[in-house]
Amino acid sequence: MNILIITPRIPYPPYRGDKLKIFNIGKQLIKNNSITIVTFLRNKAQVKEIDGLKKFGFNVISIKISFLESTLNVLKAVFTKLPFQIAWYKSRKMTEQIDRLMLSGNYDIAYFHLIRTAQYLPAKKNNASILRIIDFTDAVSLYLDRFYSIEKNPIKKYLLGIEKSRIEKYESIANEFDMVFICSEVDRDHLKKKGVQAKINIMRNGVDIHQFTPEKIGFDKNRIIFTGNMPYYANYDAAIYFAKEIFPLVLKEIPEAKFYIVGQNPPYRVRSLVGNNIKVTGFVEDIKAEYLKSAINVAPMRFGAGTLNKIIESLVLGIPVIATPIAIEGFPDKLKEMISVASDSKEFAKQVIKFLKFPALREEFMQLDKSVIKEMLSWENIVSQFEKDLIIEFRKLK
Repeated sequence: MNILIITPRIPYPPYRGDKLKIFNIGKQLIKNNSITIVTFLRNKAQVKEIDGLKKFGFNVISIKISFLESTLNVLKAVFTKLPFQIAWYKSRKMTEQIDRLMLSGNYDIAYFHLIRTAQYLPAKKNNASILRIIDFTDAVSLYLDRFYSIEKNPIKKYLLGIEKSRIEKYESIANEFDMVFICSEVDRDHLKKKGVQAKINIMRNGVDIHQFTPEKIGFDKNRIIFTGNMPYYANYDAAIYFAKEIFPLVLKEIPEAKFYIVGQNPPYRVRSLVGNNIKVTGFVEDIKAEYLKSAINVAPMRFGAGTLNKIIESLVLGIPVIATPIAIEGFPDKLKEMISVASDSKEFAKQVIKFLKFPALREEFMQLDKSVIKEMLSWENIVSQFEKDLIIEFRKLK
């Protein structure tokens, strides 16, 4: 099949988040299909990212959009009901390009990645022969609900309330697609509760099991790691929460403990945490090595949605994870059983101290059977089922 993928950010290099997901899905799909990726180009430096993507056999079409153009779109959106994050990616050139491609008759499937691209869906009556799918990945309104609930700054809370209200209404755009995908039952149920009537399929976040192969190497028994794309609000909030409310309790018991915050573009509030026992690395080339050097991985999320790559990757490698309930609620029950859960800062610190004091617990965890993780969350298996679902629905159009 000829598949058109519309995604807001160049999915290369595939380091974190949405770029990681769409790259791995595309890498699996291209084994049996022709793939064209349409995405935005912000600056000339990103041309290298597109060239890197092309080396994997993808046809790539880029549409230029500047930060100034996006900023003006957001300012205009103040006077409309359009969510600001949708306005940030609004582009007449992209609309025209997608219209041309979908009317060309060259594609069987149009795969819109993330809610931000849903605005580019042309009228169905002009594209009846193309299977039109949307992959929300997460329920954005769920993320905003939770963010809103913990925000203390009145100005930020007011702005979050506006965006939350707009997104809740906008998510009904899912009803215009032939197929809708989301990463967990929790996110699916939230969308249903908010009025989305479309049938919603589950496509979980996965892991490259060939890249994340367990290795028994020397590790620092006092090293705690937190990973993520640090500009993402839920990530830097979690890092700050751990550093200020949980880690001091750990240090009282284990003064030698070290907390490593690993992830690209950490904001000032995260960088300012650096001290004798807290390290902020910024971007690293080899995230696998960072996990393996650590005694435990923590996911002290206080809000968010979807399922976290940081947990999946750690479980596959055999590195114990300690997480808040909200961090794991989107995972299948079989995976939840492998994760240590703590509901408050004292319980979280207690779990961390236990693993640091008894390194043998990490060794035991590494020896656990990982086949269930590989079966459920390998990109090969996830995309294989995804591809089968697409074929079945595509044939119904014929």
